[in-house]
Amino acid sequence: MRTPFRIMTVLALVLSLLAVGASAQSSTTGSLEGTVVDVNGAAVPGVVVTATRQGGRLQTATTNEEGVYRIPNLEPGRYTVTIEAAKGFGRFEQTEVEVSLSRTSNLTVTLRPAGISGETVNVTASSGAAIDVTGTTSGTNVSTEQFSNFPTQRTIQSLYNIAPSVTRSGLKDASGRDRDPSVAGSSGPENNYILDGITTTDPAFGGGGANMPFEFVQEVEVKTGAYGAEYGNSTGGIFNVITKSGNNDLRGDVFAYFTPKSFVRDVKATAIPFTGAVPSKFSEIDAGFDLGGPIKKDKLWFFGAFNPQRRTNQYLTQTFHTEVENKVTTPFYAGKITWQPKQNHLFNFSTFGDFTKQEGFLFQLNARVPSSGFGTSPDLFRGTIETGGQNYAARLNSTFSSNHIGEYSFGLHLQRANTIPAASVAGASQIIDNFSILRGGNILPVVDTNVIDPNTTTTHHPVTDAEITGLPGVFISFVDGRGGTLQRNFQRAGFGLVSEQTRNRWELAARQQSIWKNHTLKYGFEFMENRYKILTTSSGPARTFADPYLQEILDSNGNPVTHPATTFPGGARITNNFGICAAVGSEAICPTATFARRLNALITAGQGPTGITSARVPTAAEGTLTSAQLSANPILVFSSARVRDFFLNTGD
Repeated sequence: MRTPFRIMTVLALVLSLLAVGASAQSSTTGSLEGTVVDVNGAAVPGVVVTATRQGGRLQTATTNEEGVYRIPNLEPGRYTVTIEAAKGFGRFEQTEVEVSLSRTSNLTVTLRPAGISGETVNVTASSGAAIDVTGTTSGTNVSTEQFSNFPTQRTIQSLYNIAPSVTRSGLKDASGRDRDPSVAGSSGPENNYILDGITTTDPAFGGGGANMPFEFVQEVEVKTGAYGAEYGNSTGGIFNVITKSGNNDLRGDVFAYFTPKSFVRDVKATAIPFTGAVPSKFSEIDAGFDLGGPIKKDKLWFFGAFNPQRRTNQYLTQTFHTEVENKVTTPFYAGKITWQPKQNHLFNFSTFGDFTKQEGFLFQLNARVPSSGFGTSPDLFRGTIETGGQNYAARLNSTFSSNHIGEYSFGLHLQRANTIPAASVAGASQIIDNFSILRGGNILPVVDTNVIDPNTTTTHHPVTDAEITGLPGVFISFVDGRGGTLQRNFQRAGFGLVSEQTRNRWELAARQQSIWKNHTLKYGFEFMENRYKILTTSSGPARTFADPYLQEILDSNGNPVTHPATTFPGGARITNNFGICAAVGSEAICPTATFARRLNALITAGQGPTGITSARVPTAAEGTLTSAQLSANPILVFSSARVRDFFLNTGD
């Protein structure tokens, strides 16, 4: 099957003129650089600086004639920096040197003569080592050690708000967690989301196309401004995430978080003044494990994590005081294989997924179904929403020299977005009354009559604009709502929009950086192909509506013209529109002459509301009817029926 696609090819060539120094790191790595000097501040050339990541994997660099060293393409994490005793200097070691994602840590080393104050200089604190003095990008980096202690929701989407100028957008996922924040006033869909070096932005409509829990993540980087040309596809922020990887130490975690219903305050029916449905309480369980370690020490490592989450949301349908619920399940998973065939080449293959299923009563907590839950039965709002998907990333980070690095990657993002109604309502068209009357805990029925509006017998053909006379009039219906309360958007039947969507992307990239003195030259190639298939229709069967003018007419040339029948291949959504008149004693005051005329026709035929003897529009002295007047003793008068079709099929 052929599907539409969008291709984006980017060739980036960036020249950075840095006054302090040049740096080399990619979107998935950081770097370490600095100067090695003696106690008098003189440069020490020709010494080997080794950076060893906690748990294994090391890289080295040799200082140049000016004592400068650079170790690019380092995985984010904490390192031990060592210089062995040589050239008359003692051994140097500094622990807890932090290297952050897409940033350059600067560490100046002072060597002491051998034999003075011991053979080894040990430094155990490096609070200033992670400061990047070469970058101009605004934003924040947060490591796993930091965000594990933050009082936030336990997903990376909830971490994004910690950066300056990043605020909540109001968008939430199926479990009520924040997502797609606003950066400096931009909307959530304007951001770019990168996980493990691949773009996970929703290929069809923007926004975050993937999520994952804290336990899977090594570091989160939020770029809010002045990011380089190698980052694109965004007029908001860049959210860059790197997952954990295994090392020479076998380590793991087991965790569990839960919220029982008894810990959540219950919502009482009497505390809510409106109809429809409202959240009542919820329960949640969030448990899992992660494990990482060596397959072959110093060569091959693994990391795996599984975190199934389940949330039960309970609602109170205020109209009928019925308790309903839905269940949201997300079996988060992640896996990574890391291979270091040589010291300066590191290959990663990772996969992660967030398949989410929401089953049961679908309420407006999810933006995909913005329903109020106000209808003849809670069954009208039952169904399944499937979101999330799976991702695959392969990446090679190569350090050809301290002045030349490369990153080569392939990514696959597979995403779904399905809305499936329950079988009991899938076969019915959606029917909504724009106004209804609630009295005694029940919605009052619509009274149908055989009375025709006497003034709907002339109209114009929409194509030729020819006048048509003798058309049948509108049958008048009404609701006598005296003593009741006016309500909006009452759903009588059907479900609404039904959708099956796949939103996929594959990408290929080669990025390289070369440093010459204080200049960094970045150049590369990116290829992306977005493929999405969308089939969205209305619930219910296909319907065909005959020519509403019911006759053949002649155009200006005397040729017969027949208005064609209208076919809705994907079902229909029908809205019954009513006007509101206010009952005052024995008369009804209507906002327009049309509704007054129709009520008077009912009264004349003896089929109008009991006790109402006439209908009129307000006098000039009375002015326009207020909302309070229309809501006091309302009488609904049928105005029109709107029939809408929605059929979107991007496939063949």
